[in-house]
This record gives sequence, C-alpha cells and structure tokens, in this order.
Amino acid sequence: MMKLRTIAACLMAASCGLTAQQAQAENVVRWAQQADIPTLDPYAFASTHALSFQNHIYEGLVQWNDSLQLEPTLATHWEQLDDTSLRFYLNKGIKFHNGNDFTADDVVASIARVTHPDSGTRGNASSLKDAVKVDDYTVDIRLNGKSPMALNELSGVLIMDREWLEEHKATEPTSMTKGTEGYATNHTNGTGPFKLESRRRDAEMVLVKNDNWWQAEQSKHNIDRIIFQPVSSDSTRLAGMLSGEFDLVSDVPLQDLPRLEREKGIDVKVRPSLRVDYLSLNMADELNAGNVDGKNPLQQHKVRQALHMAIDREAIVKKIMRGMTEVANTYVAPDIAGYDADRAIELDYDPKRAKALLAEAGYPNGFTLAFDCVQGAYLNAEQWCQAVQRYWSKIGVKTNLNVHSRSVYSQIRDNGRTDVAVLGWANLPLYDAYSINQQLIHSKDGGIYGAFNIPRYQNDKVDALIEQSVSELDRPTRVQLMSDALAMAQQDLPFIPLHFEPVAWVTSDKLNITQNSDNVVRLWYASLN
Repeated sequence: MMKLRTIAACLMAASCGLTAQQAQAENVVRWAQQADIPTLDPYAFASTHALSFQNHIYEGLVQWNDSLQLEPTLATHWEQLDDTSLRFYLNKGIKFHNGNDFTADDVVASIARVTHPDSGTRGNASSLKDAVKVDDYTVDIRLNGKSPMALNELSGVLIMDREWLEEHKATEPTSMTKGTEGYATNHTNGTGPFKLESRRRDAEMVLVKNDNWWQAEQSKHNIDRIIFQPVSSDSTRLAGMLSGEFDLVSDVPLQDLPRLEREKGIDVKVRPSLRVDYLSLNMADELNAGNVDGKNPLQQHKVRQALHMAIDREAIVKKIMRGMTEVANTYVAPDIAGYDADRAIELDYDPKRAKALLAEAGYPNGFTLAFDCVQGAYLNAEQWCQAVQRYWSKIGVKTNLNVHSRSVYSQIRDNGRTDVAVLGWANLPLYDAYSINQQLIHSKDGGIYGAFNIPRYQNDKVDALIEQSVSELDRPTRVQLMSDALAMAQQDLPFIPLHFEPVAWVTSDKLNITQNSDNVVRLWYASLN
C-alpha cells in the first residue's frame, strides 16, 4: 500500500507541478466523487456535496463540529438583544487567504449576499433580514421576526471577504437554478483551513493547507494537500480505490461494498443518513408531456396514490440499495425534529389497486409523463429511476425518462420543466423539519417560502401551520406544528418518498476521519498515519 501511495504521490506531483520529492514529503489526500462540485460560490446552490467541499475553504460565524454540535467559529460569542436581533462578537486577527483582515464589514456583505433574492441558498437563511456593523469586531444580525432557527441557519452562511467581492464585481450571488455564473464560481477567498490552488472543471480541484489558518494550533489535522477528482465511472472509482490512487471515495456504489470489505488497507464506512430520496410530481395546471383531455392527471389525489402504490419500494431497497437502508414512509428521517412514525404514509405496494385507482380517476388507459433523473447526486439514482419507470409501465403510465448531469438537471427540475423529478433532502444545515416545510412543502411565494416546491403544491392549512411554527419559541409546541404540517402534506403526496439514502464511504486505512449521518466530509478534523 505504501508503494502504491508513493506512486500516486508521484503522479500527483506531475499533475500539480510539484517535484516528486515534495509530493512524497507531503500528506496528500486524494478524494474522488462521482460528480464535480458545480460551483464554489457558497450562495449559488443548496447542496450537501457543495457545502461539504466549500467548508474546507470558508467558515461561518458558527458551525457544526465533528460531533454535530453547534459551536462558535468566526464569532467568539453572541447575545440576544431582543426578539429579532442577535449581537455577535468576532474573533480578532483572522486573515482571509489573500491577507485581508476579517471584520464586521465582511459579515454585513455576506448577509446581504445570502439574503439577496437571487441567492441559491436564500431558503436556508429565511429568518435573516440583514446585518448592521456596530464596530470592526461587533455586528448585529437582524431577523425577519422571532425565530428559533437563526443560529442553525447561520451555520450555513459562509463568510466572504467584502473587499474581494467588490474587487471582482461579485457582491451579488450567482444561482445555479438561473444558470448564472461569476468570479466566485471558480475562485475563492475564505478564512478556512485550506486554500484553492487550482480548479479544472469536471477534472480536478486542488486545495493546499492554509499555513496561516487562525485555528492551526488547535487543529489535529496534518493534511497538506487535498486533490479532489470527479470520476463519473463507478468502475474507475473502484479501481482507483483498490490501486491506492484514492484515499477517500465519498459515494461508493453499494454493490461494490462487499468486495471492498475483503480488501486489505481499505476501510468501508456505511451508516444511515438524514437524507430521504423522493420523486416529485408536477401538480401545476399543465403537464410538460401534455395534458389528458385538457387536464393534468397528477392534480388528482387518487392518481398520486396510484403512482405511489405501483412502486415496489421494498424491492428497490433490497436489490438496488443492496438492503443497506429501508423504505421511507415519512418525509423526514427519524433524527430530524418533527419526525413522527405514528403519522407515516400507509400505502403498500399494490399494483392491482393502483390500476383500479387510475380507472376511478378517469384514466383506465394511463397517460404519459416527462421523467427526469440526475447523475451523481443520489446513490444509484439512475437505477431506481429506471425501476420506477418499469413499475409505472405495468399500470399503463408511460414515462419519457432522461438522465442529466447535475448542472443541467438542476435547471430542468427547479424551473418546473419536467413532470417527475428526483430530489434528496437531508434538512441541512438546519437539522430540523423547518427546512423541508419551508422550502419543499410551503407554497411558492417568490420569497423565502417554497424555493424547492417543485410540484407547485399548495395547501393553505399546511402553509398556516408552517408560518405559525416560524416564530414559535416553545420547542415542544413548534415541533408539534412542524409535525402536523408534515403529516398533512404526506397525506396529500406531492412527493413520493422512496428510501433513506445510506452514507457509504471507502477510505484508506491510513486516513482517520469521522463519518456522520449528515454525509459532510470534514478533512480539517482528519489525519493521515
């Protein structure tokens, strides 16, 4: 294994412009994943994979640590001034990667950027109104109203350098949904443990240790360089892991895990995640594949029930997910506040009943739907999309299935240009059902609500419960409101939950790293033997 590691280091030296001697002297982690990180702009795209990578470069006022506890980071502490204001006291002496000082001006600029209407992560910061500088190291963050979620939301607001943003005309965020890009798409300037050395899209990104990181003395990580490679081929990622070319593969095909478990020098890490994988159903007035007799069949509850009952989700879990997870009958995982097993969806696999429901709804001969799936976002998604297509064909529902790269797919899904889409939701960075309620379940309002309400679902009673939960500070009452909203939405079925997506990593046994249920890679807590 050491010989293979040396060979890999030499290969990396050639690709990164290092001498072989320098590469061998460094602790290098080579990290492979099926898809590229589509943007380095922290406010362009609400994605666990993107956040996981960006957190190596940028930091927030607060962050979730390796034990999933919320802790102060760029802030030393904070206090509640009133129901809608928090005062943060900032660490002094912190530098951005380009040498600029971190001050309250950067917090003000970052809050303005994340709350901008075009921000791709606006929904993750819905309680935040703006920030006001008190002095260079004190800042007040004002909220839209009373909110128990402000600190959770701030964990996802990665602080950017105001001077750098202004210099590169990047004060406004980009958006993957709208297909916009800017300087921050491919360039970075954070305060975090690693600096971006190079980026070749869809090929390779290189991070190097930030020698001036303000937390370096307290850090246990000994990693000098991270080389991230998107490798779309499952077999190539597997071969790279077996040969020692990669130290970390963070989305391993489940079917390959038994073989990898038998290999020396490799650690297989599998655990349940917080993510639920869903199908979203277009409930707008028009089907992209064309209405049937002037109507969209998906607007009928019986039709949505039929589509749910036609899918053998147990078979998908057993065969495609290799029995490493379980069917999801709720919209959130058990560890998320608002989960209630007693109010789960009770619709078992029953294709005969599904066919009957279609007939009762007026579609005995079925209909056709546009169906779009994505590569590299969710484990084995292409396979379970194909399985769903086959199950629906058995009840007469035809689908035109297309599979896209993540960047192309996001624009199709988020702009409602399909009838059936796939979506995975882990409720990050909030770790709370408010995330799904506010972004997926609440009707679209063009503002903080419904950013990922792909079905165009609307239920006024559900909306009212969600809005009531926003400012409820009593936790048991708030959790009950969230649970009530989820239960009503689950019965309406704008989304069909499939399964809880497992977290599956394979690492070199020389890489010491903690795997958590949020599926966030935190290499600044890791080390190489």
